[in-house]
Amino acid sequence: MRGPLFFGAFVSIVSAMPAMASPLTVNFCPSSASCPTGVTEASLTFTEIVNGDPNDYILALTIKGDSTAPVYVDEVSFAIDGIQTPAGYEVKPTLLDAPGGGAPWAVYWDNISASAGSCDGDTGHSESVCAQSGPKDATNFGAALPGQTLTWEFLVDLAGAAALSDTSLVNLRAQFLDASGKNVGILSPGGASFTSVPEPATLVLCTTGIAAFAASRRRGGGGSR
Repeated sequence: MRGPLFFGAFVSIVSAMPAMASPLTVNFCPSSASCPTGVTEASLTFTEIVNGDPNDYILALTIKGDSTAPVYVDEVSFAIDGIQTPAGYEVKPTLLDAPGGGAPWAVYWDNISASAGSCDGDTGHSESVCAQSGPKDATNFGAALPGQTLTWEFLVDLAGAAALSDTSLVNLRAQFLDASGKNVGILSPGGASFTSVPEPATLVLCTTGIAAFAASRRRGGGGSR
């Protein structure tokens, strides 16, 4: 009976998980001229939660660096063309996960710039949402980047009937610091439209679970009859 019990438990787990639509993603590095040396990926991936409140998304903002990348990332931001801040959102996006380096990360309605007041308050500049490492802490330089893949995961709830599609324009910005905390570059690619990713994470999970179930059936000779 081991195989059927496993399958029943697997179905219960998958049924309890929120359904996710196919992700929409765009990667700005290293193709953008504003990508600092050593930054090999700077991407946004929006995945809609289809059985929740309408127009809810999980956003994964990912920055990857090789050994030559700037030492720290201390600010990241995203903007969706046509979505104003704060009116275009039901609530301010919240961080579900962030790099341990740079914690605590704080979220603001603001853009990233080279100014001292960059991403440290709800200014509404450039209709952007930003996250800063250790706001008001001059000794917090952010998350170490060389040889790392850094990911910030936001819950994004758009207002009204607003929704994303593969023609939506989005932008990502990030501020990079050297070992002494000096600004050594701001990624500002100017925006781009999405590319659809055909296989959502839930389909991967389902495929993996079914394969595991099939393997358990083979090991047990097909289970009890």
